[in-house]
Amino acid sequence: MLPILTYLLQVNIALVLFYLLYVILLKRDTFLRMRRFYFLSVIVFSLLYPFCAISGLCDIWPFPSSSLQEGTATVFLGEPRMDVTPGGEAATTAPVPWREMLILLYIAITVVFILRFLFQLFSIYRIRLRSKNQIVKGIPIYQLKEDITPFSFFNLIFIHPGKHSGEELFQILLHEHTHARQCHSFDIMLIELVCLFSWWNPFVWLMKREMAMNLEYLADNGVLREGIDSREYQYHLLRLTYHETAVQIVNNFNVSQLKQRIMMMNKAKSSTMKVAKYLLIVPLFFLFVTANSVYAALHEENPVVSNDLPEPPPEKKAEVGEIFVVVDEQPEFPGGVNAMMQFLGENIRYPVEAQKSGIQGRVICNFLVMKDGSIDSVKVVRGVDPLLDAEAVRVLQSMPQWVPGKQRGEEVNVRFTVPIVFNLDRNKPTEEEKEAFQEKMKDFEKAEFAGGEKAFMTYLADNIRYPVIAQENGIQGLVSAVFSINSKGKVTFVKFEKGVDPSLEAEVKRVIEKMPDWTPAKIGGEATSMTTGAHFVFRLQGEGISTYHGPVPDDAVVVVGFN
Repeated sequence: MLPILTYLLQVNIALVLFYLLYVILLKRDTFLRMRRFYFLSVIVFSLLYPFCAISGLCDIWPFPSSSLQEGTATVFLGEPRMDVTPGGEAATTAPVPWREMLILLYIAITVVFILRFLFQLFSIYRIRLRSKNQIVKGIPIYQLKEDITPFSFFNLIFIHPGKHSGEELFQILLHEHTHARQCHSFDIMLIELVCLFSWWNPFVWLMKREMAMNLEYLADNGVLREGIDSREYQYHLLRLTYHETAVQIVNNFNVSQLKQRIMMMNKAKSSTMKVAKYLLIVPLFFLFVTANSVYAALHEENPVVSNDLPEPPPEKKAEVGEIFVVVDEQPEFPGGVNAMMQFLGENIRYPVEAQKSGIQGRVICNFLVMKDGSIDSVKVVRGVDPLLDAEAVRVLQSMPQWVPGKQRGEEVNVRFTVPIVFNLDRNKPTEEEKEAFQEKMKDFEKAEFAGGEKAFMTYLADNIRYPVIAQENGIQGLVSAVFSINSKGKVTFVKFEKGVDPSLEAEVKRVIEKMPDWTPAKIGGEATSMTTGAHFVFRLQGEGISTYHGPVPDDAVVVVGFN
């Protein structure tokens, strides 16, 4: 999980528990100032405690260990240019990135709330510009032009003096001056900022409502302390019930919960002894800090054995030359397939963050085995996650030199494909299971086009056509296609490793997709999927002279056009 998401989750868990404590034990008393202190302290604590980790608390308060164990990286190997998955179908579509989509949705909604918040601030500024500054009963105010509810924002008080009688005006000024003098807008702004990023948490909105109500209680109490008759004041509140509210983030003289305000004014004072209930936040503070300390200690531990491999050699930038897909003698890892499986199994390290996030799956990579046996051009054909993809590439780049492949007795560059399955299953395969799989791989049979390789090449040559638009624009070159044959012998996807122009690629894809069914590949007599490929050279001629001088693989289909 991303650090920012972990932080938000920790903050909101704390806010939920503190709100529930308030509802259960604190909501019915009359300790208004203590209640305000409670709200402010729990919000500030919730925002800060994820950064507080005390290592000594892990020893004082032991928690059961749940450290991650090393995940297994199971490696399946196939023939050169073939992706072999025992008993399975080739994946035809990429998995839906739900996590990325949810993160983008969260960001989009958060941006909307931020814009709404900024618009409200601008509305206050605009009202201030339209209002006239004056002194009423010794208190500086801004005279409203619209008939809206009086409100305050920090030390700014907005009111329409002409809409209220002298007594009403005095009571409203006392109320709003109490808001301004006690800095109630600070509380509102604090909880508004929390709501911007925790809009998905209903308890945060409930806490915001309770905080706003408590600030109104405090302002009402400030009015009554000046000797104002409570019944007369409550009558004035009722008269303002239907006035329009200016902005949501300000302290309004009139709010919708008038019943609660009137009940609080008439409520008997709570016993002083009950104030001790607020001390319950202390053990909760301690509990959260302890839990965060344990969480931090567990995630500081590295659950995966450290990687002692040297940095992979830099990828070659020299000219590669002609590349073969199928050759007479395949390239070989020193010691054979078993040695390669052992090398990969011993050197692949499951990324820690991938384990924490539960990311697993199959990473398909291909690379070139050069004429000198070195490894070059390692890339991911189909990936799972950047962490797993990078680890697979790193290990493949660190492989020792191979025995190069040969075509017609000469050493050539050959492309090789390896699928690597990252599996979080803690039960590693036994030696017997590994040996059984290796034994099955010895009986591997390639998929075959009806009539064999010659018939396959004939089919391609007979059906491929040089697109007219490409001829007219002088487009030519080498197109290398990869396609998968599933366990039923059908083509499931077409991918291009090298292309020239969309029109040429579209023509190649058309011909490959309309192929008749193949005889599927088999492992130990069981049908399986595999990936293979084909080369197509589109060559233009003018007055009998070829204008194309690029590489032409031996097994390529040559398509001639005229310009």
